[in-house]
Amino acid sequence: MKNKKIMISIIILSIIIIALIGVIIFGVMKGGTFSFLEKTTTLYNEEFSDITSISVNVKSYDVKIKETNKDSIEVEITGSSKNKDKIKVEQTENSLEINQEESIICIGLCLYDEAITIYVPADYNIEYDHTSSSGSLEVEGVLTTGNIKTTSGDITLKGLENGEVNSTSGNIKIDNAQELNVNSTSGDIIVGKVNDITLSATSGDVEIEEITNKISGNTTSGEIKINKLAIKEDSNLEARSGDINIGLENKVFIDAKTNSGDIDIDNSNTNPILTITTTSGDITAK
Repeated sequence: MKNKKIMISIIILSIIIIALIGVIIFGVMKGGTFSFLEKTTTLYNEEFSDITSISVNVKSYDVKIKETNKDSIEVEITGSSKNKDKIKVEQTENSLEINQEESIICIGLCLYDEAITIYVPADYNIEYDHTSSSGSLEVEGVLTTGNIKTTSGDITLKGLENGEVNSTSGNIKIDNAQELNVNSTSGDIIVGKVNDITLSATSGDVEIEEITNKISGNTTSGEIKINKLAIKEDSNLEARSGDINIGLENKVFIDAKTNSGDIDIDNSNTNPILTITTTSGDITAK
């Protein structure tokens, strides 16, 4: 019996070792790295002038845009030294492009952080285009225009004058905006003050502090909460499964309908018109 247990243990250990070797070989063949200790190092640091637009297309890097007192834009990239050739930074006239050529598979003890930090002067007007498969985006300053798309990662913006923000899996937080189009498949949408906004959320809550002109929004599964609504143009809100709560700042005519839920509104016979619909959820606007 004892010899049988030893034999079973040897077989299990052999299977584990073979599986581990297979994973290592697969990772290396796919362009990955294997190391028992990988630390963060600076892969790139360069300054650029006369830049009006920035385009970032990455697969696994976190990206931060910070304000600087310098007169030029600075790009700093950190990660594993073995991945230095996987990312390219190029300037073409007034445009700056940052591209990650392939994602990295790290097997072993990987202690490094893949990060891109872009330092932008506070008085620069920047057009920003961003695409990422896995990684967060955080912007300290105000972007003039933005086209942002992430597959997996949170998006945090201080300000966006005009733009579109899309997230498949991750929360979206924007402090201030003028004209905004926001779409989220799985994640919450949180907005501070906005003039015009169009939004869609499949699974996640929506919370907006203040709207000063117009909104068109819908959620499939999630609540909509607007603390201060002061619309000047006709607007509409729809929630299939979730409550809608609105704090009115001005008089509007409310057309409210629900299949299953309570309605509690302060209505006025005056323009603009606010149309609110829920399939299953309460409507409160007062």
